[in-house]
Amino acid sequence: MKRLVFIFLVLMVILVCFDCRRDAEKIIGIKIYEYSNDFNLLIDKWKEMGINTAFVSEELAANVLFRQLLKENNIQVFIIFPVFYDPEQLQQDSTLYAITDKGVIAKDDWVEFVCPSREVFRKMKVDEAADMIKTLEPDGLSIDFIRQFVFWEMIYPEKTAESIDAACFCDSCVGSFCRLKEIILPDTCITVAQKADYIVDFYSEGWNEYRCDMITSMVKDIANTVRSIKPDIKINVHAVPWRDEDFGGANIRVAAQDLQKIAPLADYISPMCYSQMLRRDAGWIGSVVTEMDKKASGKILPSIQVYPYYIDDPFTVEDFRDCVNTALQSPSRGVVFFSWPLFEKDPERMEINSK
Repeated sequence: MKRLVFIFLVLMVILVCFDCRRDAEKIIGIKIYEYSNDFNLLIDKWKEMGINTAFVSEELAANVLFRQLLKENNIQVFIIFPVFYDPEQLQQDSTLYAITDKGVIAKDDWVEFVCPSREVFRKMKVDEAADMIKTLEPDGLSIDFIRQFVFWEMIYPEKTAESIDAACFCDSCVGSFCRLKEIILPDTCITVAQKADYIVDFYSEGWNEYRCDMITSMVKDIANTVRSIKPDIKINVHAVPWRDEDFGGANIRVAAQDLQKIAPLADYISPMCYSQMLRRDAGWIGSVVTEMDKKASGKILPSIQVYPYYIDDPFTVEDFRDCVNTALQSPSRGVVFFSWPLFEKDPERMEINSK
């Protein structure tokens, strides 16, 4: 009996030490896309807040002074790398647009997406990532807009699954899918909407797998390429914060992010748990992290909202504090704040993580 008690105590000590080590390793991150003021003052503030990782745009990462100061202060740098959101390429070549199931281009407000099946574009993005890693040598690559088209930031809990458009149903995607599955569409399928309805009605499982595999394979191509250049680079993948039951399985059916397939390719999966803009609460953040951890064990790194955005719903300092505390609870790997300009709107919120 004494031996069993001793073993139990030893195991408890090991678990406590493990949890302490995990807490010490938690990422406290900040997203920032541009900055024109004093970098020294900025980084001093980050250190006060406990920020140990900066998720930055390529343009900001290209600033030599900024990178040097981050290195001197032991703040890791992840470059945010947008993939299928590429307005510049779409302006140059509108035939690259993804097409929704309604037969219109994949554009909603500022969100516009390239079709994920275009091989020339895919290779261009992989090469772009490779050149960036060679030139800037960041600690990590944070892969963003690595999904099918959807303006998820404006989809609220009451939204019906049927009302959310899905993409891509362009000739390239539909043609590739039909060849892969040896499907011949009926002569009655003339319009994009008719083709989309037929495929979803009769081949939804295969169609979902095909769309997810296009996203997963892009993660794989980018990750393998940049790791061949910098083997110790960390890969983070931005995820739409949808659970399996949300909007009729829209995480697969619409966004096409199969986290079980993506997880082996990444070091972190970062659901964008922007609670206020999505009309959710702190508890929802915890549920997203818990569910996603079952698909990507030990890799979930939630990104949370700092200040009201998009809509005027209230989001007090106490609301934010609850979100921070929830986001940091196990099994989370830490928290990433969206974003520095929002902290500057209410400096009181900067104090929460430093206490």
